Amino acid sequence: MSRYYFAIFWACCILACMAGQPENLVRNSGFEKGSDERPADWSGVDGLTVTWGRNGNPGRCVVFDTSVQQKDKKAYQEDPKKYTGPSQKRQYASVGAHEGVWVFSQPIDLRDDDEYFIITADVKSSVGGGPFVLIRGFQLVTEETAGRNNSIFQIPHPGGPAYSEQFGPESQRRDSKAGDYLQSWRHTLVCRLDAPGKWEHFEMGFNLPKDKRFRPQRLWLKPYAYWPEGIYEFDNVTLRRATKEEVATVNSKRKSVLKKEKK
Repeated sequence: MSRYYFAIFWACCILACMAGQPENLVRNSGFEKGSDERPADWSGVDGLTVTWGRNGNPGRCVVFDTSVQQKDKKAYQEDPKKYTGPSQKRQYASVGAHEGVWVFSQPIDLRDDDEYFIITADVKSSVGGGPFVLIRGFQLVTEETAGRNNSIFQIPHPGGPAYSEQFGPESQRRDSKAGDYLQSWRHTLVCRLDAPGKWEHFEMGFNLPKDKRFRPQRLWLKPYAYWPEGIYEFDNVTLRRATKEEVATVNSKRKSVLKKEKK
C-alpha cells in the first residue's frame, strides 16, 4: 500500500472512531487553549484566586487558591499593579471561609429533545475535601416575563447576557429584564476526594426536568471550591448527551459523597 493510500486509510479510521464518540459540549474542557495566562472560554481567572496551571491531568488546568485573604482579593481586583503581595493569613478571613472560588464555562444551548447527560471532572486538592462542579440551568427572560423576578445578576463573560445566581454582591440585585437568563434549575457534581495531592476522576449522570416551569434552555458549568482552605485543581470538565441506560450505569459506580467512618 502506498504512503498516500495508507494515510487515507488511517484518516478514515480516525474519523470513524470520532464519529462514534459522543460530542463533548464544553468548550476548552481541558483548559489547553488560551493566551495571556488565561484559558480560552472560561471566565473568572483573575490571576490570584484562580490561575492557569501547567500540571494538569495532563497538560493545563485551572488552579484555585481558597486561602487568599478577602482583602487581598479586593485589592488585587481594584488594581493588580498596586497589589503588594499577600497579607498576614487569618484563617476565617480567607475567600474559602466566605464566597469561595470559581470559574464559569461558556453557556451550552440545549435542544428540545435533550434529556440525559453525563458530566465528568478530574480534581486534585492539597487538603482533600469535597469541591464541586455546579450545574446551572436557565430560561431566557422575554419582554412578557421581564420584571417578574428579582435576583442577583452576573455577567460571567464580557459582552454576554446576565445570569441570575443565588449568591453575589447585593449591589447586583435587580428585577429581571428582557434578554437576561433566569436560573430555573440546578444540580451538583460533588467531588469527594479520597486523599490530598492526587488526581481523581469523577462522573455523574443526570436528567433534565420535564416540567416547563423548570426546564432550562441553557446550561453552564461552574467548578467551585471553598473549605477547607487550600489549593484545588480542575481539569477535563466535560458534558455530553447520554442515554437513560448510560446514566444508570455511571451513577451505579459513583463514590458516596459521605465520608467513610474510621474503624
